[in-house]
Amino acid sequence: MKSLIRWIGCPNWVEVAIALLAAGTTCLLLWVSFPPNQSPEAAYFFLLPAVAWFYRKPSYRSVIAVFLLTGYLMHMAIFFWLRNVALPALCAGVLLPTLYLLGWWLLARWTIPRSIAGNSLGRRLAGMFLLAAAWTVIEWLRCQFTLGFPWLPLAASQWQRPAILQIAPWTGAWAISFFLVFFNLAIGSYLHHLIVRRKGMQRGVLLSLCPDFYVAFGIFVGLFSVFLVTRPEAATREPMIRAGFVQPYLKDKWKPGRAAEHTETLRALTQILREPDLVLWPEASPPRGLARDREWIEALASETRRDFLFGVVTKREGASYNSVCLIRHDEGLAPAIYSKRVLVPFGEYVPFGFSWIPGLEKLVGPIGRFAAGDRPAVLPVRAGDRNMLVGPLICYEDIFPQLSRSTVQAGADFLFVSTNNAWFGEEGCAEQHAAHSVLRAVELRRPVLRCGNHGWSGWIDEYGNVPPVEDELDPGNSRNPLPLHVFFKDSWGTTRDSAWADKLTFYARHGDWFVYLCLAALFPAVLFLRKTPPAKS
Repeated sequence: MKSLIRWIGCPNWVEVAIALLAAGTTCLLLWVSFPPNQSPEAAYFFLLPAVAWFYRKPSYRSVIAVFLLTGYLMHMAIFFWLRNVALPALCAGVLLPTLYLLGWWLLARWTIPRSIAGNSLGRRLAGMFLLAAAWTVIEWLRCQFTLGFPWLPLAASQWQRPAILQIAPWTGAWAISFFLVFFNLAIGSYLHHLIVRRKGMQRGVLLSLCPDFYVAFGIFVGLFSVFLVTRPEAATREPMIRAGFVQPYLKDKWKPGRAAEHTETLRALTQILREPDLVLWPEASPPRGLARDREWIEALASETRRDFLFGVVTKREGASYNSVCLIRHDEGLAPAIYSKRVLVPFGEYVPFGFSWIPGLEKLVGPIGRFAAGDRPAVLPVRAGDRNMLVGPLICYEDIFPQLSRSTVQAGADFLFVSTNNAWFGEEGCAEQHAAHSVLRAVELRRPVLRCGNHGWSGWIDEYGNVPPVEDELDPGNSRNPLPLHVFFKDSWGTTRDSAWADKLTFYARHGDWFVYLCLAALFPAVLFLRKTPPAKS
């Protein structure tokens, strides 16, 4: 037992218990803040148990040990739906995000005793800025490489709190994550001030104040003020397109003998839609690919006199692509096709360097390896007598901000996410995935229409709201697409804010400048704090 305690890096079992309680509570609160748990306010204080423990200056070995354990269990809970595809993928995959965050926990252990636990306001603010910036940079780095998998940035916890998201058109969602970490640390500093720091000070009313907390609260007021200033006016909203969402819940899609059944399901659900301008089908919905299914889809479009926008497998020059195509009821297949640019590693392709592993099988969709598209595309759709450009994204591409940005820069009036969450059962994947679409809608001030094989299908306006849907075919019947995991098919009249038509947000034009600012400030902040010895416990 003593050897185990020494290995963990704690002097005794009491310290082991304190370490596990602090790290476990922090990870539990972080998990609770994410969908589908409906407790986004936990993101404002989830760091407090860990911060309190770091004030005690635990060993770095103990930080590694407890956050490897609790972080792994937290990510196991977040990604528990992945077991429906492959349990080994769940067990191995959740180690990666655990390791990404481990660097931040070690930096926090180094920083907090040198800054937030001290008496210097400047050093406390520098420490809070350093840690908030580091968290933001880690989230950004995960968007830059194959196995980064930037699922659920901290900002996604606020997907149903659009009032706090309205700075994103200038900074991207990065500033939301930055603020939440900064606010956590400011509360920690304030509690430390009340319990520890002011004991050695002379009495006085002003000594009860903690300026760094008021800085954080001022940032919160500033973010909420942006919401008040940028609220849309009812007069600027205009009809966009009446979209017919088909959520067919096609299971075992690639098994032999299911093609006829799936074809009939798509046909039947499409025919009961109520007067849409555009029919939306989810990712890879036609069961045999575009070449073999094109004829009957064109016939269905002609019969219903509706245009179809749908995900489908296409082939060009001997390669397979996960694509989105447009079929017009009067012209047939449109020439523009979008092919997925970021493929799912081990699901749609085997990353370079892993193909040598014997017996390595694809985890999702046994239909062969895909090739990646190399550019965004916008497809021309019709809404009555108006023409609009839709920017498709496929599967989990909406979790990568740079893909949505390039699509809007290409001229998209709205985004269309064609996805398939049916692989993962009726659990948290659908809500977690939809949270990213909310961030993209706000960042780029473009409505997002989502059509999933199962899970969250609906639309999100430019301000991150999921509007109640007033059915113009049945006045007074107002419905909301928030209920999840339903066998869903319907037509909704979507709208857009004309004030943003043909305009790009600051973030769409200038990209991740906020992250670059955070990145540039990391090294100077570390040098500044390096000269300060840790405060006494």
